[in-house]
Amino acid sequence: MLLTLAGCTREPAVPAPEKLVIEGWIEDGGAPVVYVTTTLRVEKDKVMGSDEIQSHIVKWAKVTISDGTEEVILTGTASERFSPPYAYTTGRMFGEVGKAYTLTVEYGGETATATATIPSPAAIESISVISKENGEHLIRASFTDNPGTVDYYRFFTRIQDLDKVYLPVPLGTLSDAMIQDGTAWMDLQPGGTMFRNEGRSGFRSGEVVDIKLCTMELPMYQYWNAFEEQFALGSVPFFSLDTNLPSNITGGLGYFAAYGASTCTVSVP
Repeated sequence: MLLTLAGCTREPAVPAPEKLVIEGWIEDGGAPVVYVTTTLRVEKDKVMGSDEIQSHIVKWAKVTISDGTEEVILTGTASERFSPPYAYTTGRMFGEVGKAYTLTVEYGGETATATATIPSPAAIESISVISKENGEHLIRASFTDNPGTVDYYRFFTRIQDLDKVYLPVPLGTLSDAMIQDGTAWMDLQPGGTMFRNEGRSGFRSGEVVDIKLCTMELPMYQYWNAFEEQFALGSVPFFSLDTNLPSNITGGLGYFAAYGASTCTVSVP
């Protein structure tokens, strides 16, 4: 075995061609929001600056969304309320429960497409604040699952005056297979972001928190499950992450989600 290994040489890796990466969603009552970037090659010992990362944001794509009857071209918009601060959106189409939406992104001779349907939302029925020993707080949210359908759920939070957008709650994904007796509850931590440097595992007194519960289709449940697994394993030095997340994008990477959404707001005492 040693002789065999000694006789092997590693050929220089051929750079993979750039692919379109889509992060987009539409929810009932909301306008579509779509981020378009290209894949970024990560090299050992190479430090990438913000300018290089920014150069992979695609600002001149043709992005369209169709509900099967009407097709609308989205407008690229620079705004600090987006993260990254450039996204495609429109005020001419808003999501409706039960409708299927097809997203098409064209750029540089490449085309990426995806279709998703907005499921019925589940209402957040009760909210309570639970204090932790370190002085921070968790927010317990409960809702009722529809026993007649197969459902998948995801929680997001947004701390007002701190977060620009709703952020995915750690371990905030569940399916109705995990729910007993039709009633579900979850203790919510602040949604995660790479842009927040402070370490925290709870909310702080005086914060006003927006909570969003989304229902979604199976492909998005699989995406968020894999996202959470990779996020957890990424902090373990013994694991190497070399696979892409599941995607419902044809011709690219990423996701296009259709969410049935319900929201509420709570002030942390």
